[in-house]
Amino acid sequence: MGKVYLIGAGPGAADLITVRGARLLGVADVVLHDALVEPAMLELAPAHAKRVAVGKRCWKPSTTQRFIDAKLVETAREYDVVVRLKGGDPMLFGRTDEEMRALEAAGIEYEIVPGITAAVASAAALRRPLTLRGVARGVALATCSRAPGSA
Repeated sequence: MGKVYLIGAGPGAADLITVRGARLLGVADVVLHDALVEPAMLELAPAHAKRVAVGKRCWKPSTTQRFIDAKLVETAREYDVVVRLKGGDPMLFGRTDEEMRALEAAGIEYEIVPGITAAVASAAALRRPLTLRGVARGVALATCSRAPGSA
């Protein structure tokens, strides 16, 4: 049985993935990647690595989370190194909890490799801090997306 790496691809630019994320991507047997992942980043994976698009786009046909969860389990049972490459940081609006639960239920080992979230990257690109001593002591991030059937 293989191991799954839930890797944050960062905010879009291929050179903003972490060194650890790039190293693990470089030894992947399979890469299940989001629609937000920069195509050039997939070139960091070995030529033999199977690439599977499992992206989601608002208001467009998308891969269901149930399919992604099942595909992670299926590929981990067949390959040694499975990378789930997610835009931004996997722990922020990344549905990572559902993927972790599916892997845990199947007894599959996994590791989370953080990435740079787009919220922080956009602040850097604009040269505007998200916090400012004496002015802004915190940051709140929210999404308008909801799980089907939630209020």
